[in-house]
Amino acid sequence: MDTDVIVVGAGATGLMVAAELALAGVRPVVLETLGARSTQSRALNLHPRTSEILQARGLLADLLEHQIVLGTPAHSFFGALPVPLDCHPWRTRHPYQIGVLQTRVEERLERRLAELGVTVSRGHEVTAVEQDPDGVTATVRTAGGERRLRARYLVGCDGGRSRVRKALAVDFPGTDGSRLFVAADVVLARPPERWHAELDPERRRHLRLLPGNSMAGVVPGPGGRLMFSLRALEDGVHRLSFSGPAVQRIPREEPVAEAEILEAIRTACGLDSELKEVRWASRFSDACRQVERYRHGRVLLAGDAAHIIVPLGGQGLNLGLQDAFNLGWKLAAEVSGWAPPSLLDTYHTERHPAAAVLLREARAQFSLLDGGPELTPLREVLIELLGLPETNRHLAGVVSGLGLRHPVPDGAHPLVGRRLPDLDLRTADGPLPVHRLLRGGRGVFLDLSGAPADEAVVGAWAHRVDIRAATAAEDIGARQVLVRPDGHVCWADDPEQLADALGRWFGAPR
Repeated sequence: MDTDVIVVGAGATGLMVAAELALAGVRPVVLETLGARSTQSRALNLHPRTSEILQARGLLADLLEHQIVLGTPAHSFFGALPVPLDCHPWRTRHPYQIGVLQTRVEERLERRLAELGVTVSRGHEVTAVEQDPDGVTATVRTAGGERRLRARYLVGCDGGRSRVRKALAVDFPGTDGSRLFVAADVVLARPPERWHAELDPERRRHLRLLPGNSMAGVVPGPGGRLMFSLRALEDGVHRLSFSGPAVQRIPREEPVAEAEILEAIRTACGLDSELKEVRWASRFSDACRQVERYRHGRVLLAGDAAHIIVPLGGQGLNLGLQDAFNLGWKLAAEVSGWAPPSLLDTYHTERHPAAAVLLREARAQFSLLDGGPELTPLREVLIELLGLPETNRHLAGVVSGLGLRHPVPDGAHPLVGRRLPDLDLRTADGPLPVHRLLRGGRGVFLDLSGAPADEAVVGAWAHRVDIRAATAAEDIGARQVLVRPDGHVCWADDPEQLADALGRWFGAPR
């Protein structure tokens, strides 16, 4: 074997998988086709659960230094209906979306890899993947010629057109794109707030001025409606997104011309000569697809290689990072030789249904955005339903990722399968938030009874599970919990089942 794990793709998902492996003591090889990190902004936001997992590994604070304005505050919404989704009932430190460019996330993750002694091999294109019962062989094209790398496992994180997925001949079922969009990073002659002041009354009725020099709306135009938005990024750059009848007439493969962008601005705002520079532009569709299996022998798929989603609210980036957080520690356990039987298979059984739900929700939201006046009665009904606390809480949990519960046996404790809320704890050493307990990527047995932690059973797993005693200011409905390295509770308050839970998730006792 040349290495234990090959990670194909150095986008956010691949970097997060590699960082989780390295944190657990496994040294992956990371292969990336591009010769340098992409400077395209791409996704713009972190959802609350993603913010939590980045904070759990000590990565969020640096990203907050590059925060962009999403709103005041940056609520999540369902299909742009005028009722915000309230994440506060999910007990999180991050009840709002955080505006951070995807390129900043990738930059920070690559720095984390370097801190852990791992570098990205750029200019390395994987052209073929073969596997046998003992390992995986990747054929790699480099500037110095072709080479073959062999590993025990390979993780495909190489995007929606994944070469790894195609090498496996894996189907990618789902819905074809029915509508095309254009996204571009542009430099403008004047900020959108000055544009808005010059709009005629009809356009101003359809285009809203948003916090942070941003603007969005749906404007009637020749042949149909134009969905249009401008959002401020960094250093005077704006993200321009639009979709209308003119966009649908141009093949997806054709590059976006500056004239097309100027025409969209003219149609939406009635303004000319407002564009100074186009930094980057691309077309995308509303296609949604998902592979039927995330694991294929010794090859696993994550991020866009496993699922593509309507680009609504940056869910692709967030889903990929959450895939990686779930997979990393499990694959490291398998490579290190202590994984219980079927532990690695739980990556599929947990993450596939999680993505399937979000794909469904994204399609529903897009239907509300794209539909015309004929959907007005449906929008009115949904607005009423979002005013109900339970409905609002449910959808907030789905969109944010905070409400995810992994499949659990019937009769399991209500906390099992859910993330442990990031409580403020009081310990013998002083105050401590839950996320600090997860910094090292180990399991945690947390005793909240107020007495010293009971080590009678857990002590035999102390080489993989940290044992902590604390009290909390709020009741979580359990006195003792066992928490996985990814922050999800896998046991609570059932002494007879504790040893079984430890064995199921953390292998044999010492």
